[in-house]
Amino acid sequence: MSGCVLAIDLGTGGPKVALVDETGTTLAWSSQPVATVFLDDGGAEQDPEQMWRAVVTATRTTLAACTPLPPIVAVAVTSQYMSTIPVAADGRPTGPCILWMDSRGADHNLSLLSDESFMLFVVRHGLIPLPSGSDNIAHAHVVETFHPEAYAAAVALVEPMDYLNARLTGRVCATQSTAFGQLVCDNRTWGATEYDPELVAATRLRPDKLAPLVPMHGVIGEITSTAAAELGIAAGIPVVPGTIDSITSAVGTGALTADRGSVIIGTTSVMVTHIGEQRGDLGSGLLAVPSPVPGRWYVMAENGVGGRALEWAVRLFGYGDDIAGAVDDAAALVDGADGVEFAPWLLGSIAPRPNDDVRAAFTGLHLRHDRRHLTRAVLDGVALNLGWLRPPMEDFVGCTWPHVAFGGGGAQSDLWAQLLANALDRPVHQLDQPRATNARGAAFLAFAELGTITLDDVPSLLRVRAVRDPDPTQREPVAAALRRLQALHPALSLLPDA
Repeated sequence: MSGCVLAIDLGTGGPKVALVDETGTTLAWSSQPVATVFLDDGGAEQDPEQMWRAVVTATRTTLAACTPLPPIVAVAVTSQYMSTIPVAADGRPTGPCILWMDSRGADHNLSLLSDESFMLFVVRHGLIPLPSGSDNIAHAHVVETFHPEAYAAAVALVEPMDYLNARLTGRVCATQSTAFGQLVCDNRTWGATEYDPELVAATRLRPDKLAPLVPMHGVIGEITSTAAAELGIAAGIPVVPGTIDSITSAVGTGALTADRGSVIIGTTSVMVTHIGEQRGDLGSGLLAVPSPVPGRWYVMAENGVGGRALEWAVRLFGYGDDIAGAVDDAAALVDGADGVEFAPWLLGSIAPRPNDDVRAAFTGLHLRHDRRHLTRAVLDGVALNLGWLRPPMEDFVGCTWPHVAFGGGGAQSDLWAQLLANALDRPVHQLDQPRATNARGAAFLAFAELGTITLDDVPSLLRVRAVRDPDPTQREPVAAALRRLQALHPALSLLPDA
């Protein structure tokens, strides 16, 4: 019996835990929710202990669903990023997780920026402290300010994937890739294992609160007996370095070189690929992040909320949690959204037009419209926002993509896949088992570490469920809708209290 990887994909909504074999097949998987607490002052927090309990429950459910159970040859963790968890030496949390949506450190980040520091960050790292406060520099300030006891007790402030790895192995560490949001590594060189002292000084992060850096490759430790007993697996299984979920999305969709691009719609929408050098375009929100793929940088092109926008709309319009029913209703409309359009900037816009203050809106509403039209408009708007991103992305990487792979939970929807093909004006390849995209990517990286596969094998291992070609009759209407969306952007960013 061949082996499998236990892949843990911790998203904002909670973990998905999957058993993935070397062919990329998901043998079994399970998910568990994790609650987010939104605070009146712009805070957004989660309980790391709840994260761990959710991982334990999802793991045990997944193991029980897989009969016979192949040998687990490695554990791989991937997670959402730009979130911060203070941890003790044994990996246990000393306080809450400050989520990527938290904006309480915005003013602190602005205080770090000068002409000199701006250029230091851009040249060496690629990113500046985000004025939105949604990075790990701001979150360290939030922990210190709002949770001083947790800050004092922490040996390090780490991202969620590194927190879970610490719980699994008892070793607190990070990589050049997972520490990206702390802005303390010189990313001009791939594979750094030391922090840049000038960047550390510029961020005002305390060096003693930075986790030791380890290589992006190899094994960071083994499952401890305590973690094994909780999860229901054997102690001693190797654990590979953690990864950013968007990077495992790229690996899990085969976007490993600049001539291959993919779109993932999960909580957020992201367009992904890899290039062979570190560079960025801050004006378009595009930049390269060191990737575990040897000698390559993942291109960060976060587009904004995706599946979260649909979840919000479905609940707002009275469908409860029946997302599939709402999408079916929207798909049944003969005239689509019938003139209703949605600008999907519920948390501001990112690539290709970063603006923290722009907000979402429905336009074109008429008395004849109902919740079906508004749901369809949300699907259209998320797809169209990605259509806006494709040309700048292709220009940035220097390649025209012949087609785009589509993964993540959004790729379960045939309607969304077709709308995406129309918006991108590219054939869209709907991947099989799309909800396991990140877990599949994490597993491929683990199998490559073990020598079971090479990353060059990955594209041939992917299975396409359907190919959606752009509808030529929609080319002009989509182009006109995109022009309207682009024209709305500056107007919606000037609304009072935006």
